[in-house]
Amino acid sequence: MTGKNIFIDMHTHLFTARYLPLHSIFYLFFSKYWLSLGLAVLAVRVTRMSDFSRPATEEPDQDDLIDALLNHDVDQLMRAIAHPVREKIREFQSTPNPSHRDWKDIEELIRALNDIDHDINYSRAGDLPIGVQLVGGDRISDRSAFGDSGTDPDLLDRFLAEAFRVAGQKAAESDFFHEAEHMRSGGLYKPGSDAGFRAAGIPTDQIGSIFQLLEFIVIMTLSERNRFKALKRDFKKNGQPSDPEASLFVGVLLDMHRAFEKLKKPGMLGFLPPYFDFTEQMDRMQLLAAENPNELINFGAVDPFRGGNWKQIVDSGVALGITGYKIYPPLGIRPIDMRGYQTPVASGRSLDKYREKASNPAPYPMAQAKMGDIIRHFSSHNLRLFAHCNPMGFQVEEGYGIYSDPALWKHAMETHNARNLWLFLAHGGGAKEVDWMGWAATNNFDQTFAYRAIRLVEEFDNVYLGLGHILGILDPKLKTKIFQRLKSVLVGKRTKNAPHHFRDKVCFGTDWAMPLMVGRTREYLIEFDTFFSDPQISPCAPNFFEGNAKKFLGI
Repeated sequence: MTGKNIFIDMHTHLFTARYLPLHSIFYLFFSKYWLSLGLAVLAVRVTRMSDFSRPATEEPDQDDLIDALLNHDVDQLMRAIAHPVREKIREFQSTPNPSHRDWKDIEELIRALNDIDHDINYSRAGDLPIGVQLVGGDRISDRSAFGDSGTDPDLLDRFLAEAFRVAGQKAAESDFFHEAEHMRSGGLYKPGSDAGFRAAGIPTDQIGSIFQLLEFIVIMTLSERNRFKALKRDFKKNGQPSDPEASLFVGVLLDMHRAFEKLKKPGMLGFLPPYFDFTEQMDRMQLLAAENPNELINFGAVDPFRGGNWKQIVDSGVALGITGYKIYPPLGIRPIDMRGYQTPVASGRSLDKYREKASNPAPYPMAQAKMGDIIRHFSSHNLRLFAHCNPMGFQVEEGYGIYSDPALWKHAMETHNARNLWLFLAHGGGAKEVDWMGWAATNNFDQTFAYRAIRLVEEFDNVYLGLGHILGILDPKLKTKIFQRLKSVLVGKRTKNAPHHFRDKVCFGTDWAMPLMVGRTREYLIEFDTFFSDPQISPCAPNFFEGNAKKFLGI
């Protein structure tokens, strides 16, 4: 094969911390209300916002932070959270006559720090609240163990290090970060970049889980413009002239606030909502896309938990020029609540909750009832639906990932007379233990999401599939199995009586910037580039990298 591949990344995320219901997401990870609230407030406070009323050339850069993210420098990532807190406290302490606004800002910060302390119990009984200790005396310095070499950790350093130790350990237990356990042998973070954490007394074997959480949070503290810059730089990291070149990125939004409210327990206070409401999120992403008309397309999201308002939000997006919308079954909705069909689940006691969800009715009848309306509307209006399709992810409750089963989309399209629905199956079924490791399955492949996704794209005219965030291709234990399976499907004959071949429907994507993708994006791309250099499958490369995506996008 001559020349280099041109690619469209069909699956990226450019939203910031101000777009997500971080409080409830963190509660899902940590199961601690006040820790989740305090960290969410800190994350939103330190997140930059692009001013789209001013030229992009005037945007303050965040290159140091982007470097830290791409190089996996764990101390510098911690600095991104800790340094703005330190600056705010020092600024207040040096202000002789604080204004009303000064008091409001510092009191919000004190509350966030005290909320965190409520759940990690850092302050001893009888001590002043941690926020008062930090703000009211001389317990912090101008320098930090995170970023200033040779500096002893002060109270702020030690407190935040302990907060992220507790949060990181809790997050590591969640399904969302589970893949990191399979990839630890390669090292999660840059060697030697953890001096600040070690100085603060954090055991070395716990810094990896802190890094995962910090990476997840800190990438979202970039402004929208800097997020897009970071994405493009990630593809160029250690790049070579022969590398594939991007022609287009698709940025996808998530609308999860209403569904995550379901985590609220009786007697519990409410969760902090996203800083931007969803229509403002779409508007801001469209402004970013308008600045990059030949590089970026924005997709919105559709959420049946919004009741009848889902259509109003989609119509608002269409008026802005948005023709694609993400839907996320792991929030707790099936494409269709098909009684008589049960999604297969692999054996293993740890998967009991998945089997339970597969056999029970949909948990939220009012939201579920909207799915037929959504599918019919998208089908009749030629809108694109972008669906999460692997059995894990941002699950509001463990086991809800099973609702992403491709077979349910088949039943839904047939039931609602929507065979012409434009549907994109993100992750292509994935490679998760819930369904015998999907694309990496040794046995039972015909029971996997991946198998059913292949059948779906072969049968339906407008159904396509993306291979984003299948991180097994970066794992030596799984890479060979996944690529052997992919090659067999690409070069094999199409299924008998199927109108389409899989190779004419499969697309490249990354799911940037979800966990373990940041700093590895080029590596992920090059693995596919190398795979398609095989003479047997190289003729499929142009369609995989760009051609099939163009067909789905209507370009």
